[in-house]
Amino acid sequence: ANPQTWPEDELNRLFGPRAVQSPFFIALSHCEEFIVVRNTNTSMYTRLWCVVELVLARAFNIGRPIQVIGSMPPLCHARGVGIGLEASCSRTDEAMLRATMENTNVDVNELVAKAIQAPPGSILFPDESEFRIVQPHGQPRGPCHCCLQ
Repeated sequence: ANPQTWPEDELNRLFGPRAVQSPFFIALSHCEEFIVVRNTNTSMYTRLWCVVELVLARAFNIGRPIQVIGSMPPLCHARGVGIGLEASCSRTDEAMLRATMENTNVDVNELVAKAIQAPPGSILFPDESEFRIVQPHGQPRGPCHCCLQ
């Protein structure tokens, strides 16, 4: 939803001082479900925008699930340098993104760790702290404790 190819000064005007004014957040606030599409090439949670999107989905979409599709890269660590709160951004909007996350009640690193460790096909249901594996028709099979710490 955010026009990432726009020149930086135009993007800054679009976003304003907080990410919650961005087209992405406006779209997110109206969605029924948030889907995380991972890939095996790189950890998306080394990118600050990806971290912010997950945090905002959790913080502002109370009552809506977060579904995880795809696998993380081999040997991807759930915590550590450059992940979660330590993720980086190549643009000057890094301070704005960090301030936006600070205004939520979300434990950013914990949420990112769970999203990284969740098996493909998992869903984080509202008001729950664990991802659950779901069957094709959306019926939960119970908590997944296999890789959550």
